[in-house]
Amino acid sequence: MKKYRGGAILLAVIVLLAFGSSIQAQTAERSKAVPAAPVYQVSKEVTLEGTVANVVTKPTAGMLIGAHAILATPTGDVDAHLGSYAMKGSNPLTLTPGERVQVVGVMETLAKGNKVFLVRTLQAGSHTYTIRNEHGALIMSSVKRVQGGQQ
Repeated sequence: MKKYRGGAILLAVIVLLAFGSSIQAQTAERSKAVPAAPVYQVSKEVTLEGTVANVVTKPTAGMLIGAHAILATPTGDVDAHLGSYAMKGSNPLTLTPGERVQVVGVMETLAKGNKVFLVRTLQAGSHTYTIRNEHGALIMSSVKRVQGGQQ
């Protein structure tokens, strides 16, 4: 009986080691396949002005999940990421092609060299919408809408 118990324990250790290394390998493969989220650095914030060329609510491959406004600026088109909450909820942001806007945020480069502008605030007309906090985290409740730039 002692030989059987010792063999069973040895077998259990071998199985755990075999599965443990395959789990670790899968985790390593998964971390290589999924790019890390961009890090928002408030010290790199810039202000851009442009005209809404297009509003994308269903992003295509290579784009961050969530809504995007493609802005025509003097230096070219900019993919302005608005996140998953800005155009939803009780106080949604609405944009129309041709509308002039001003955005404050940080330009980041994603995998495969795609650039995206992470919008923190967006001003359209007399309204300012807060999309992200100063740490770059998306505001999950209804987008904070400030009339006339005053809080």
